[in-house]
Amino acid sequence: MNENTHNGRPSPSAESTALQSPSDHDLRVPCYCEENAWRVAYRHLNTDNTTNNNTSSGDNIDWKYFIVFISNNRKCCPMFMQRAISKDDTTDFVCWDYHVIVMRSTVQTNINNEDEKIVSEVLDIDTWITPYPTPLSQYLDDSFPHAADPNFNKQFLPLFYVVTAENFIRDFYSDRMHMFKNGNWISPPPEYPPIMNGLKIDEDRDGLTGSNLDAYISMSGGAKCVFTLAEMYERSKGLDGKEWTLGSTYVI
Repeated sequence: MNENTHNGRPSPSAESTALQSPSDHDLRVPCYCEENAWRVAYRHLNTDNTTNNNTSSGDNIDWKYFIVFISNNRKCCPMFMQRAISKDDTTDFVCWDYHVIVMRSTVQTNINNEDEKIVSEVLDIDTWITPYPTPLSQYLDDSFPHAADPNFNKQFLPLFYVVTAENFIRDFYSDRMHMFKNGNWISPPPEYPPIMNGLKIDEDRDGLTGSNLDAYISMSGGAKCVFTLAEMYERSKGLDGKEWTLGSTYVI
């Protein structure tokens, strides 16, 4: 837990606000998608599905949760249907340097207990796409319709870095200084304290290294499970039976 106090009393934390929220969408803070995803994942991992009013069913399905960082080597990734644009303007898009979503998957077996397939859904509280959660293939179609244009510059196609939600919740930390420029916040930060996982913030801001966000945004370096858009579509069929954190073929 992130322990913080205000006037001698414990301050709301990322964890407590995630659990106390009436819905996933009430957790949204614009422009802080990494923390939105952190809290959505935390909420689902720590709340029984039958009490969560943002699940696609009331069944006790054995979901596995993942965090997906969406970016590319140009750090310019066009996405449609984002809440940063008007809901009525379906022809406009926003170019994110990165975006972060929650994805979950489960093994689905037919009535004869044969032909298992992996079903995957996206939980993105920054999109207008419905239903919520959204089938992965639909989310890809609606978020990246431009990808089918043969004239589209492929340098701006998205890449997807997938990490287990448990590992992300355990390891991620950010002092939010990537959103603080020239003495001002680019966008108002969440009201709860930063997710630092026990690390202290450098109050002097000199040589600040209070974040590992860039390590997640980067699609290169280390043993990362990174997928191309085509690979995401292929995995969305759920026919190969592979875990999401295994078997990507993208060469970094």
